[in-house]
Amino acid sequence: MPPKIDTFIECLKDYNFLTIFDKWETYLWSNFPYNYTWDIDIIFIGEPSEELGEKIIDFQKYVKTRTNMKIDEQVFKDTKVFSYIPEMNKGDVDLKNIFKYKTKELNSPRIYRDEPRKINKYFWEFNLLGLNEKCKFRHSKANIHYPILIEDFIKLVFNIKNPDIYNTDKDISYEKYKKLNRQFRKQIYVNR
Repeated sequence: MPPKIDTFIECLKDYNFLTIFDKWETYLWSNFPYNYTWDIDIIFIGEPSEELGEKIIDFQKYVKTRTNMKIDEQVFKDTKVFSYIPEMNKGDVDLKNIFKYKTKELNSPRIYRDEPRKINKYFWEFNLLGLNEKCKFRHSKANIHYPILIEDFIKLVFNIKNPDIYNTDKDISYEKYKKLNRQFRKQIYVNR
């Protein structure tokens, strides 16, 4: 069964995802929630440490047991791969010097320059080559989407589902931005 947005967000909240993974930037990047898909691709930005690997595997098991949804993880040390999205949307791209880390050894010679290399108890390192056939097919049907921080995704869905709260004085961020706006206006008048 394909993942549902509300179920995924509820699972993130119940697991305390944003707190548990607060050392890493976490993004959604792939088909979910744009197109029909069987899994949710989560990108973790940071060192592929054993601590991260253990937490990812625990989260995957939690989600699978609780909801039967599949989480597909990818770890990158930085966000450099995202800078290739415009090129990816034009066609094949050379991703040399981009390394991806996964908790499973995959056999996909088309997208990897060399054989995967085990780097610690949890992670395999993959030196990317280019787009795989699935991405090329998807490119011919729709653009490769830009990633969205999971924290921002949760807020966006909440705001869309709660138009009577979003951007009103009932919004939890109202006081914070009201104060910032006052400070900004004071500074403008002082600098005139």
